[in-house]
Amino acid sequence: MANQSSLVINSAELTASEDGTAYLLDADFTLALSTALEDAINKGMPLNFLVEFQLVSPRRYWFDDEIVSLTSKVSLNYHALSRQYLVNRDGHQLSFTTLQEAKDELAHIRNWQVLDQSLLKADEHYQAGLRMRIDQSKLPKALQVDSMNSEDWNMASERFRWTPVLLQ
Repeated sequence: MANQSSLVINSAELTASEDGTAYLLDADFTLALSTALEDAINKGMPLNFLVEFQLVSPRRYWFDDEIVSLTSKVSLNYHALSRQYLVNRDGHQLSFTTLQEAKDELAHIRNWQVLDQSLLKADEHYQAGLRMRIDQSKLPKALQVDSMNSEDWNMASERFRWTPVLLQ
């Protein structure tokens, strides 16, 4: 078990869909949960995460032009009756026998449709950003106060930025 929680984005990439009308996001994270977070999950408390994606067109003398901004909700919890760890990603639920398997699933995003081709302009440069964090608003009220000063409950990745290659 880890002594300290951490969440790091290792890679992120946009790829065109098969029909070429949209872009899909694939990303890989490193997720380490502290002993306190693992104990909370094993006692039945769900951990809710927000995955935030943004695509902007940078401007030199003004605010960046936001093309798209999306948030995906992911939860990790333990179901004591079935002895299964559940990962729920935007309504799609998967079950796992070990916490490590559930964390491995949580640490990958595949084929998340984030952008329609029609939003892109020719000869425009874009910058993408991705971030993942615990949704503190979903914590029990007693923990929301404690979470402000706790690194365990205030877990968030640094914003991962990159310049995607987008075909127009």
